[in-house]
Amino acid sequence: ALAPDLVLVDHEPLGRKGEFREGLYALKEESPTTKFVFGLRDIMDGVTRIRAQWRDLGVYDALENVYDGIAVYGSRDLYDVAEAYAIPPSVRSKLHYCGYVVRDGECTDANEIRERYQVPSKGPLVVATVGGGIDGYPVLEAAYAAVQHLQSVHPDLNAVFVTGPLMPLDQQEKLRARATTTCRVLTRADNFQLMAAADAIVSMGGYNSVCEALSVGRPLVIVPRSTHKIEQQIRAETLAARGLARWIHPKDLNGGESLAEALEWALTRDPRDHARLVRKIIPSFDGASNLTAYVSRWLSDDGMGGRANGREQLSTEGWA
Repeated sequence: ALAPDLVLVDHEPLGRKGEFREGLYALKEESPTTKFVFGLRDIMDGVTRIRAQWRDLGVYDALENVYDGIAVYGSRDLYDVAEAYAIPPSVRSKLHYCGYVVRDGECTDANEIRERYQVPSKGPLVVATVGGGIDGYPVLEAAYAAVQHLQSVHPDLNAVFVTGPLMPLDQQEKLRARATTTCRVLTRADNFQLMAAADAIVSMGGYNSVCEALSVGRPLVIVPRSTHKIEQQIRAETLAARGLARWIHPKDLNGGESLAEALEWALTRDPRDHARLVRKIIPSFDGASNLTAYVSRWLSDDGMGGRANGREQLSTEGWA
């Protein structure tokens, strides 16, 4: 019989439509020693929608009766998932905030990165990325107009736009046709490295892109994806409220004027002050190593995971 030591379920506690429910409950009954951990990204969607979905699918019962621990990929100080998703008090002791998960980036000198991507060595650098790029053209089109406007004020301003491999080829070609020595257009790049070399960043509001931008401490302008899900907009609003970013709704891109204004804010921020503010609000980005340690504790003999004496143990700064 199947009897794993640990089951780690990511993002959807019972599957997108509840398809995991029967199997999880059966395994819980048949293998009482198996530990169940749910990995929860902090912002999933609008709270009303998530609460209703969790009620309809029976997620609250699963959090109470199936899962032993809940690893949150975020910070309670920035976004309190217990309050947002109405997690019952009886379940809150299972929460463990691991911090934000950011991949390890190769430490490279900013001048080396500029040279690698053929960016002039002098002048501020704006980096604009749109993830895979399938719906990112309006963002980069507005970013191009914004950079053109700003170069009249900051003549030494440079920019790198990364379209992503999924942007339709005709849209990529339109952007490449406008490329100059001070405004590069690339299909692929190491976005993390480019962000580290940037003075200001334009990004959509996905978890990975935003966390990478925050981790390098650069001023960020977010244009959240506009769909039926409002996850990216909530993330943008949350960060803007703490002074970590500016955000613009896609319908307000209006030829790049609003984006130029937001980029002017980003370019005139004191870099050290901004980086200090990021670290004050988000002390570390060690979510991956913290998650590894948390899961390892569930595999240890005591099987207590992140809990001590039944009390909630929350951390965004590792296990020290």
